[in-house]
Amino acid sequence: MRGISEVTRTFAALARLARGHGGELIRYAYVNGLPGFVTREADGVLQTTALLIENGRIAAIYVMRNPDKLRHLEATVH
Repeated sequence: MRGISEVTRTFAALARLARGHGGELIRYAYVNGLPGFVTREADGVLQTTALLIENGRIAAIYVMRNPDKLRHLEATVH
């Protein structure tokens, strides 16, 4: 399963990148049915990132930073 291990390494690299820029990985999660993660960015805004995986490769990355759409997450990360 080369694809899964590559996705896992990508998650870990993105988490390190977020920490290096003042962000914080909150948790790995499924976002709208896709594997992804929740972060709090350096500016304090919650963000979700979801990865569309096709044939073992990342085909698309979906990022959501709209506070109105992520309000339900705020209560779970304090």
